[in-house]
Amino acid sequence: MMYLSAIRAQVRNFAGKFIKSEQGVTAIEYAIVAAGVSAVVLVIFGTEANSPVNAMLKDVFSKLQSKLTTTIG
Repeated sequence: MMYLSAIRAQVRNFAGKFIKSEQGVTAIEYAIVAAGVSAVVLVIFGTEANSPVNAMLKDVFSKLQSKLTTTIG
């Protein structure tokens, strides 16, 4: 009987520390933020032809190409 009450006290002590600990909550918050940032990066730098960065780069390079062809030609 004495052994069971010692185990119960250790479990209660561990559970109390586990509940008060905020490390798990912080890790979950960082995971949520990382998922949000990765979603935004995928939208901006997506491989689709209609992504904002892709469209901007195509516009810049097409203007550069037209200026070079008029200068050379």
